Amino acid sequence: MSAPRPLRPTLLAPAYWPEVRRGTERVIRLLADGLRDAGHRPRLVTGHPGARRAVAEEDGLEVVRLPRPPAVRAAVSRGRIDEHAAHLPGVVAELVRDPGDVLHALYPTDAVAAALARRAHRLRGRRVPLVVSNMGPPDRRWARERRGRTTGLVTVARRADAVTTLSAFARDRVRAELAVDSLVVAPPVDLDAFAPPADDVRHAAPTILFASAPESDAKRLPLLLEAVALLRDRDPAVRLVAQAPRDPAARRALDAQPGVATVDLDDHAALREAYGRAWVTALPSRDEAFGLVVAESLACGTPAVACAGEGPAEIVVDDGVGRIAAAATPQALADALCGALRLAGEAGVRACCRAAVRDLGVDAHAARWLALYERLLADAAR
Repeated sequence: MSAPRPLRPTLLAPAYWPEVRRGTERVIRLLADGLRDAGHRPRLVTGHPGARRAVAEEDGLEVVRLPRPPAVRAAVSRGRIDEHAAHLPGVVAELVRDPGDVLHALYPTDAVAAALARRAHRLRGRRVPLVVSNMGPPDRRWARERRGRTTGLVTVARRADAVTTLSAFARDRVRAELAVDSLVVAPPVDLDAFAPPADDVRHAAPTILFASAPESDAKRLPLLLEAVALLRDRDPAVRLVAQAPRDPAARRALDAQPGVATVDLDDHAALREAYGRAWVTALPSRDEAFGLVVAESLACGTPAVACAGEGPAEIVVDDGVGRIAAAATPQALADALCGALRLAGEAGVRACCRAAVRDLGVDAHAARWLALYERLLADAAR
C-alpha cells in the first residue's frame, strides 16, 4: 500500500516573523513544525513591508511574503478598512494561482481573500476547503470598527467548512456576539523548548513575571503594578520582572517603579529562563482567548495567575498549578498572587504544573489539525 500523500495546507495571516512576534505568529510556527515533522508541506501566505513578492523556506515552512503597495495602504487608511488588508489583492491572486490543499485563515480579512479565491476555484469545478480560525475573542464592536472584519468573522465564517476558536470562553463569545458556531482547538505549547530548568532553582526573591506586551491595554499591566505594590507593602522583597516596552521612554518609566525590572523576552531562550526562574507568571488580561504565556509558564513548572471569566482560567484548572483572581481589582489580584507565591515553594509543584499542559504539545496539536483537514478534504471529494 502506498504512503498517504503529503498535505499542503496554506496558512494565511497578515504578518509574520520577524516583523511581528505575537501569539498568532508563534502558533503558526509551531503548527508548521508539527505538520512538517508529520511529513506534510505547510505554506504561509502573509504580508511584508518589502516592495516585491518574496519566497523563503524557513525550517520546513514555505513563506510567501506579499508587498503592501503604498497606493493600497493609502486607500486602506482613507476607507476605514482593516489595517491588515493592504496585501490582500496579492493574496487573492496568489491563491487563485495556487491554493494548496486547504485554505486556513487566521485573521478576518485574510479569510475574505481566501473566500474570494475559493469562489474562483469553485467556478472551475474544484472545491477547496476553507477553515477560519479566530485567534482572539472578537466582539461585534471590534468587528464594526474597520471594514472587512465583519465580513470575515460572520459572512465568510458562516460559509466556511470549519471555524475554530482557542477556548470555550472564546467559543461562547463568538457565538453570543456573532452568532457563529466554532470548534475549540487550543494552541500548542512547545514542551521541548519550554521545560523546567535542570537545576530546579528559582530567583532568591519572590519574583512575579509579566511576559506579555506591556503596550496592550488588554493585558492590564497597570492593574498588576497596583497589585504588586500591595504585595510589597507586606513583603518589600517581592519584585516584578516585565517584558520591556518597545518605547525607550516607557521602559525607563517602568524600570523606575519600586521593585520592577524590565527584560527583553523576545528570544525563546530568554523567555524560557524567565519562566523557569520566576515564582509566578501573571496574566491579568481581559478579553483573553487563551493565554499562551500561562501555558508556557506551566510547561516550565511555574504557577500562573489570571482573572476569572477569561480564557486562561481554563488552563489554571486548580489550586495545584496557580490561582484565579475572583475579580479584576488590585486587592483580588494581590491575594491570588500571594497564594501562588506560596505555592511555588511547595514540593512537586513543577511536575503538577507541567502535567496540566501535557496534552498541548506540538505533535498532538498538529494531529488534531490534520484530522480536521483530512475530514474536510474527504467531504469536498464527495
